[in-house]
Amino acid sequence: MALMDFKTITKPDPPEVTVQAGTAPDGKLTLELVNLKLSDVAFLPASVAAVPVGVLSMLLSEPAASAVREFLTGQTLDVPLPQPLGTSFPAGDSEVEVRLDRPELGSHDGMLMISGTASVS
Repeated sequence: MALMDFKTITKPDPPEVTVQAGTAPDGKLTLELVNLKLSDVAFLPASVAAVPVGVLSMLLSEPAASAVREFLTGQTLDVPLPQPLGTSFPAGDSEVEVRLDRPELGSHDGMLMISGTASVS
């Protein structure tokens, strides 16, 4: 245990995150954080030495949440998609393999859609 320990609490817990997905030209899934519902970030003292700083942190909980929202909103993350996409699962004494060759990202009615040529073996 460190000299000053804190427990972090957020409101809501966990924060509600909305991301928008799109494609990058190189076949990666690009996620953009478009909304973060976070009203408070509180640091509760978990050690005696942290109590004086903990009182100050309680006063800064709303401004801290605002700073976190402002920093993270609009940030993007590229997630590489394996080529091809696939999975396998047991079926009795056999293993079933499902593969999606040449996956392409798109959307349908506002939902993320991954399409391609499926093969099952």
